[in-house]
Amino acid sequence: MKPLDRPHVDANEDAHRDHRLYVPNPEGWTAQLKIGWDKLHCYAKNPGEDYFHALMHGEIYLQNGHEKLCLNCAIRQGVISTDRLFWQRKSLH
Repeated sequence: MKPLDRPHVDANEDAHRDHRLYVPNPEGWTAQLKIGWDKLHCYAKNPGEDYFHALMHGEIYLQNGHEKLCLNCAIRQGVISTDRLFWQRKSLH
């Protein structure tokens, strides 16, 4: 089995990087993996673009009903966060 090709990353730097993502309000959202080459698009547009961009084979995305968001758009819209302590920053209503 051949290891995945990836750009050189300093082992010490990579060991300290947190790659986890969090969904502060997870009700209705599921993580999906796009398998295959059929056309599937993110339901949000990138800034400055007037079209919906494609989700690619092997891409992880979030889904809530018919809405599908790539991880970049989900972060930009606040659906997911890289902040592990998001629950401490929530305002109580």
